[in-house]
Amino acid sequence: MAGNKVTRCICHGRTFKEVQAFARKHQIHSVEELQQHDFCSNGCGLCIPYIKEVLTSGQLSFFPGEPFQKDSVS
Repeated sequence: MAGNKVTRCICHGRTFKEVQAFARKHQIHSVEELQQHDFCSNGCGLCIPYIKEVLTSGQLSFFPGEPFQKDSVS
């Protein structure tokens, strides 16, 4: 089932683990800061909810749509 999970920013080809490492190294805490570094989330934008979750919770893989489901439950 792991193959069915979302694990990367498609436009930049970066895994969420790579994004997390870059963010930690550069003390980045927001999608906007990552976009300013042209590291991820500034192509199609589909990864933005996932990247937000990576930055806040540290989760690195998601079922498709999972961050959206959390928003609707809150």
